Amino acid sequence: MKTIIIFLLLCISTTLFSQNISGKITYVVSMEPISEKIIDSVSKKNILKKTRMDKWVQNILKNTPNVNAFLSFSKEESLYKVEDEMQNDGKSIFNMNRIFAGGDNKYYKNTATKEQFRESSTFGDLLLIEMLPKKWQITQETKKIGNYVCFKAIDIESKNTKMKPLVWFTPEIPVSFGPKEFSGLPGLVLLVEMHKRRIEATKIILNPAEEIEITKPEKGKKITAEEIEKRGKSFWKRTRKQ
Repeated sequence: MKTIIIFLLLCISTTLFSQNISGKITYVVSMEPISEKIIDSVSKKNILKKTRMDKWVQNILKNTPNVNAFLSFSKEESLYKVEDEMQNDGKSIFNMNRIFAGGDNKYYKNTATKEQFRESSTFGDLLLIEMLPKKWQITQETKKIGNYVCFKAIDIESKNTKMKPLVWFTPEIPVSFGPKEFSGLPGLVLLVEMHKRRIEATKIILNPAEEIEITKPEKGKKITAEEIEKRGKSFWKRTRKQ
């Protein structure tokens, strides 16, 4: 009961603050190192073991350094993207963690128009892929992240029980934005936890002196969530037959 009252007070006390709020958030995306045991298991299952391909796969599994991602938001819009890919001697370094962070995708949301989509180069096309709003269960569990009181919410529609997303959001920053598709709560998402993976806000700049300009992705072809799911199933069927 006490946490519910705190939650309501936070929401009420920040109503006026939310009218002209804008900000820039830096997230650090991380994942726990994959154990040598798992890597050896994958290696043994690889029909190309003890070849260059096997070494390439092992390097990918071991290469999971942290990456930074950025969320810019105004009163009604937000845009999330991962920092540019690092290069080594002019060559891109493949990083599984960067893929989890969002890769080269851009995630856009507009609370006024109810638009929510990601820009992605998928199946050879530049697409604007619709993202359906998540359904959250807000709990009474709280903790402080930095200077902010946060509440835990659970993605109740996630079918993957092992990787069911848990997020921590703060009503003290009353915007319904967050990294990637993790949004739609009565406060900014500061932390996402998913089975040995984390997206954590490490730097928060609110109402910066320079006006925040958000460029809405518009070049790709618009496609619904249902259509992209059908494309994915069709792609995997063709792959298995080959």
